[in-house]
Amino acid sequence: MASFYNYKCSEFTWHKVNEWYIVDDIFTITLDDKEYKYTITIYPGFMTDGGSIPKMFEWFAKGWTNDYEYNGIYILHDAMYCTEYVSKEIADDMLRSYLRDYGMDRLHASTICWCVNMFAKCHYGKKNDENDNYDFVRFQKTKL
Repeated sequence: MASFYNYKCSEFTWHKVNEWYIVDDIFTITLDDKEYKYTITIYPGFMTDGGSIPKMFEWFAKGWTNDYEYNGIYILHDAMYCTEYVSKEIADDMLRSYLRDYGMDRLHASTICWCVNMFAKCHYGKKNDENDNYDFVRFQKTKL
């Protein structure tokens, strides 16, 4: 597994339409692997359901909050899924790691990732990107 560090998410806004959160303005997520810096740019129109956590389980973990840094973790995961920029396994590992870095305990972060692995794996890949999010994501890799 690749290791990525220094997750940073610039501030962004969104609005909700039915069960979807739609990004309103351009923002970036940056991280590195100690050799390269990765900049993921998300454009207005990117759609997500947040952490895919059903309302009946929101007592256990929030799928979306008013904190753009927390929400950016789920958007990063969705961006990795729809673009296939990294493998599904790395995308899931990044989700768990960044939730832990954010302050979520191991039980909650691991349970969320287990649920993603069990129920969202069919959404990995461009061919499964029902929202055409691929068009709203750009990656840039630069040497540190």
